[in-house]
Amino acid sequence: MLLKRFLSVLALLSFVSTVHATSLRTVEDVYGKKVTIPNSPQRIITLSEIDLDIALALGVTPVGTVNGRGQQSLPRYLESAIGGDIEIVGDLNRPNLEKILELEPDLILTTPNRPEVIELLGEIAPTIVTFQRGEPWKETFDRTAQILNRQQAAKDFMAQYQSAAQQAKQAIGDKLGQTISVVRWNPKGPAYMFRDSFASQVIDDLGMKRPDYQQDPGHTHSLSLSLEALELLDGDWMVVGTLSTIGEAVDAMKQAEATPAFQQLSAIQSGRYAAVDGSLWTSVGGPLAALKVMEDIVQLVSQPGAEPLVKN
Repeated sequence: MLLKRFLSVLALLSFVSTVHATSLRTVEDVYGKKVTIPNSPQRIITLSEIDLDIALALGVTPVGTVNGRGQQSLPRYLESAIGGDIEIVGDLNRPNLEKILELEPDLILTTPNRPEVIELLGEIAPTIVTFQRGEPWKETFDRTAQILNRQQAAKDFMAQYQSAAQQAKQAIGDKLGQTISVVRWNPKGPAYMFRDSFASQVIDDLGMKRPDYQQDPGHTHSLSLSLEALELLDGDWMVVGTLSTIGEAVDAMKQAEATPAFQQLSAIQSGRYAAVDGSLWTSVGGPLAALKVMEDIVQLVSQPGAEPLVKN
């Protein structure tokens, strides 16, 4: 029904995707599917945070994008990186096809979505699925740079990233090698992020580690833990993130912070923990998100009130 209705709209408007470039080239999406796109696309729409993140890191400002995960606005952490107007075209996994059509894109970069949605997007403009969930962000970054024909910009950014990582390591100093527990808080309670999650990749780049009992393979998170299992959240350091700054998850976290079980965690007792933006730490991230997580880690381990770690 949705496909037929939308195709009828396309026919009614007699819409033809506007190609601003004088030449075309063929690229491959994450699944190896070949897609013909403009050599220099001018009106790009990004349908995930990581697509927007990468585009901005490469010096490209899309004409449209989706709201940040769990937000009703552009992703909070990218606000300072956005240098122009970007139209909101829906939410993650729920793009507004009519709004996308109105923007006349010549290229759409998207998260994996339902096949029927990808098909509809492809009727509007060349559409490329840029990543698979769980893929390291650097692989997605390289692939998208190839798609956008911005390989040199990608090399320049990665040189800056490596320099920032070295500076962060110097700031971390004798705390290198210590563990960071990454906790995702939702209304049902806390969970910890798995070993291959986005934040874990940045932690590894800085010479830090995840706790031994948070080494489950995968990029998602554990089931919500009961109060009796909160010891699984402990680490030398701890970050606690929610996708929203207000709401049920934040209320639940505040209630848990007052419980004896939570207060007994060594990271809490010693002041070696901090609240962080869950859309950065517990979600799918890109290069600019990695830089921000790096900054958060330096701030975490540099807190003046944190007690020094004493190993037995």
